Amino acid sequence: MNEGPLGTAFSKGKNLQPVARGRGNSLEPGVVLADTLLVDTLAAYRKDAMKRAVVTELGGEEGYAAKIPGFRGLVATGRTHREAVAELNDALLDWTKLALRRGIGLPSVKQPGARALTAA
Repeated sequence: MNEGPLGTAFSKGKNLQPVARGRGNSLEPGVVLADTLLVDTLAAYRKDAMKRAVVTELGGEEGYAAKIPGFRGLVATGRTHREAVAELNDALLDWTKLALRRGIGLPSVKQPGARALTAA
């Protein structure tokens, strides 16, 4: 059994299935070991999502706004293009964690028709 980054236990294999949480897999109470496969998968997912980012100049001295199509409610702003993208990347991490905690899944970022990642 491996622990996911959000404290969800997963079995090994192609299909990550939640399993009952066991004892003895924590460094200390409340701290769990992360499944590196799942962490790597989520890191690749974030990277692919950021490739779809759209940055818009707001005009005047208002800076820039950045969003990723299909990620409802995910918007970040910054004084510069670079700052807006950096803020979007940080916000995407929080957005992803929240979506997985709520069990609503994640939008596809690869190709149209691809299945979305979901928390089982």
